[in-house]
Amino acid sequence: MPTNRSTLLALGLPLLLALAYIGLMVIPWAGGNRKPRQLTAQESGSLWSDSKSLFNRSKYHEALAAALKLHQAYPGNHLYIEMAAMSYGRLGDSQHEAEFWEKYFDTAPNPVAACPQIGQAYWKLGRTDEAIAWFERCLARDPKNSDSIFYLAHALELAGKPERAAGLYRQGIEIAPEYEDMKIGLARVWLRQGKAAQAEQASQLLLQHSPDNLDALLVAGLAYAAEGQFQKAKQYLARGVQLSGTDSDFHEALAAIAEQENDPREALRQYDAIVEQHPDDRRIAAKRNAAREKVR
Repeated sequence: MPTNRSTLLALGLPLLLALAYIGLMVIPWAGGNRKPRQLTAQESGSLWSDSKSLFNRSKYHEALAAALKLHQAYPGNHLYIEMAAMSYGRLGDSQHEAEFWEKYFDTAPNPVAACPQIGQAYWKLGRTDEAIAWFERCLARDPKNSDSIFYLAHALELAGKPERAAGLYRQGIEIAPEYEDMKIGLARVWLRQGKAAQAEQASQLLLQHSPDNLDALLVAGLAYAAEGQFQKAKQYLARGVQLSGTDSDFHEALAAIAEQENDPREALRQYDAIVEQHPDDRRIAAKRNAAREKVR
């Protein structure tokens, strides 16, 4: 004869299964798939005004919350998508920033307004191939857009594809002859390719118009150093240090020259300046330790 417990189980199990079935059928309809309550025009206007105001006051969490509420109510409105993307960007959430810029690219009347932010977001995530693919997609939408040309060329340069980068930089200079970043980008590629004379000449032309251009000063210093003209190189690099103060590239270039001139004390001084700004840089710390050993 079954016990009371087994009798209850025998009677209760079918009932539980029936309730579970009803729950599965009813719950999605009752809550999960229900559309959010539509906002009134007054609510929408107030939320949008708040979101913009909060963003301008650097209250990005609050601005994002308002933008997401608007996006939930009006998922096709590109203005709310843009606000969410910008807020995620300011909050350092590159994953969601990229996702929302993709939504913007697919919905906005002017998709190129998502460029270069979408590629930069993927770059910050370390997803180089996706970043380059998006820079290419942006350029395809507007082939004469000089900014799109520059960002794709720069990404290719950093990704170790100098030939394609150089071609794009040249194309960009033809379209926008006054685009200084394009010119210095081409000079950097030449420097990487061992064409120090061409890089030096290009940097000098830029410095004639913009004598305090840090990128041009760095390229000029590195170009002269590559040619063995250390005194000239140090003049440009020292100027860069004077102007930038914390730019480690200038200090590292000066340290490399000091090592070539067999001056470990000067090299150590330059490495110390970098470590002071970047204490967790193990590569520079190792170089500093090596210079310190030579000083002893």
